[in-house]
Amino acid sequence: MKSNTLKFGVLTLLLFAFTFSISAQEKKAPNFEKMHKRFDADTNGSVSLEEFKSVKRKKEIPAQRLEKKYARLDADGNGALTLDELKENWKKSKGKAKKKQE
Repeated sequence: MKSNTLKFGVLTLLLFAFTFSISAQEKKAPNFEKMHKRFDADTNGSVSLEEFKSVKRKKEIPAQRLEKKYARLDADGNGALTLDELKENWKKSKGKAKKKQE
């Protein structure tokens, strides 16, 4: 009887841990307003390439890669990334990155 209860407890704990790890791996949608505000150092409403590259990142990302990402996000190519462009093109650029990985 005790062994069945122990087995059930261990199984329940493992199931909980597995469910928790899966939900932790799911990524939340980015907060574009917060992201844009963080990038826009001079608070002029748009993000320049230099502002985009200067934001501190958890991982070191090569400048060339950041420049390519910025070019994809800046749809009209005017060197000023607006909040609307960021929202519109972020998902497109993420989709292209996933296709390259596959």
